[in-house]
Amino acid sequence: MGSKNKLKRFRENETFDNVFQPTREEVVGDLFPLKGKWNADFFKNDNPLILELGCGKGEYSVGLAQKYPNKNFIGIDIKGARFWRGAKLPLIQVCIM
Repeated sequence: MGSKNKLKRFRENETFDNVFQPTREEVVGDLFPLKGKWNADFFKNDNPLILELGCGKGEYSVGLAQKYPNKNFIGIDIKGARFWRGAKLPLIQVCIM
């Protein structure tokens, strides 16, 4: 049963506007289109970027986003089924797999 939920969450991650799942080639080869353009192209503001590596379910990133709305939060985790929960909330701006 858990496996079915995981696959369902992976598919749902692909529908979220705030989730990016770049390929290894995009990241390593400097081909990711938002590199250096997060504020201008995604957040549409000049607020400081805050990066959380290993964001898990996103609870910490969401809490910080609520406390500091004048900052842009990017959460990164390699477990897509895990960050699905945080990605569903509007306050966590981005989670990347």
